[in-house]
Amino acid sequence: MLPPLATKILNVTLYQIGWFCCVLGAAWGYPLTGSLSALALCAVHIVLAKTRMSEVKLMLSACLLGVIVDSAQQAFGLLFFKSSPGWPLWLPPWVFVIWAQFATLFHYALYWLKGRYLLAGLFGMVGGPLAYWAGIRMGAASFGNNPVITIMVLALVWATVTPALCRWSVYLDEHEGAYRWRRSR
Repeated sequence: MLPPLATKILNVTLYQIGWFCCVLGAAWGYPLTGSLSALALCAVHIVLAKTRMSEVKLMLSACLLGVIVDSAQQAFGLLFFKSSPGWPLWLPPWVFVIWAQFATLFHYALYWLKGRYLLAGLFGMVGGPLAYWAGIRMGAASFGNNPVITIMVLALVWATVTPALCRWSVYLDEHEGAYRWRRSR
């Protein structure tokens, strides 16, 4: 059985590896390979989760929210995501998966944000733009015409999105049971 700290470290590690799979897969021209690799890590998370259905609900909700947020940003010309030429959807597959990856953190590594929505907003306001900036620097996306405006919009969006996902995870926690990985205490 894993102690709580080890569970959180494993959770962050799975997320971070998945994030790199998505971003570097897109940047290096293998978006589908990166997406599938990160999706496999999401599956590992679900297998380890005690309440699998709740985790799936949180991940699907984050994907839906991500599609709305990132589609709007792309439609307004703030960001442009690298995709395969034959991909039929507006957003590349790795964008969907990276949002699911992010959702895996809320019941484990980001559990300390539970009930601290202002702190969650501040965390999102800083962390969200930094993650996008890193992905852009690695070549998975590009800024629109005005990077300063894009960063400001990202900060505002993530100051809203992070507490919203945090609150949704609390709701699921209260209505569907305690969250632990199957092998943790």
